[in-house]
Amino acid sequence: MKKLIRPLAAGAGVAGGLAALNRGLRKSRGPNDVLGGTPREWRWRGHDIYVREAGQGPLVVLVHGIYAGASSYEFRNIFPLLAQRYRVVAFDLLGCGLSAMPNIDYSTDLFTEQILDALDTFGPEPAILVGSSLGAAFSIRATARANDRVSHLVTICPTGLAGVLDRENPGGAALITSTLRSPLIGESLFNGLASRPSLRWFLQNQAYGDPSFLTDEILEHFSVVTHQKGARYVPAHFVGGGLNCNVARDLPFVDAPILICWGERASATSPLANAGEFAKLARRSRLATFAHSGLLPHEEEPAATFTAIDSFVSST
Repeated sequence: MKKLIRPLAAGAGVAGGLAALNRGLRKSRGPNDVLGGTPREWRWRGHDIYVREAGQGPLVVLVHGIYAGASSYEFRNIFPLLAQRYRVVAFDLLGCGLSAMPNIDYSTDLFTEQILDALDTFGPEPAILVGSSLGAAFSIRATARANDRVSHLVTICPTGLAGVLDRENPGGAALITSTLRSPLIGESLFNGLASRPSLRWFLQNQAYGDPSFLTDEILEHFSVVTHQKGARYVPAHFVGGGLNCNVARDLPFVDAPILICWGERASATSPLANAGEFAKLARRSRLATFAHSGLLPHEEEPAATFTAIDSFVSST
């Protein structure tokens, strides 16, 4: 009996320790809401969605990337600049940032449909749709499905042309996703993958063109976003391939003119060379590059990014 109890007790102790560690990493508060603007209520498919609106003029809808995980962070620098000339609406995708985080099956189609519903909800006029990273890929697909709802499309370092995460069915996808979604082991594994040292390395080497741009405040924000209860569900589908979005099939069917924004210091994850491939596939496109930025020019060079968007809209 003692031989049986000891491993059970040890296992219970390990499980208890992991649970305590997970609780400690979770933050009682959500990400800081530093976007400003006016809150808008939006309940989408039974879930509360974070929305902020500011300014007057032609409608601009902002769609954040997955790794940043919150529009209140990713667009905080360019949001007030756009609001000087436009009516700007920023929202968090379901399962991200300050929106509800249910444990459901996230997919490219789900986020594409949310963008389409956002265009209908905050319209009625056709919008200038601005998306970054994977959010840009979702925006491309949404535009191809509803050309009449988008007057201009701005894609900031979009993904979705090639690479492991763009494949339709990467091996082991279901196992990866189910493991990360599991209550104890999944959360513990995700917390290990998203530790502060890991986040610091990723941001310095993959996201920003200038590593010194990463301040303790920015790192803390990413940590808070990452360790919310339920914050792992969207990344679980991302890593497992459930958010693959090969937009090569969509770009030729986008009627709206497209502005492709890219940081010249972008990492190998999404290199500047990819911009030419997007431009070839689009019917009407313009490329704007930013010398001091990586994958977030709207964060590192917001004034230059605003000028590029404003000039693009005015001239087309």
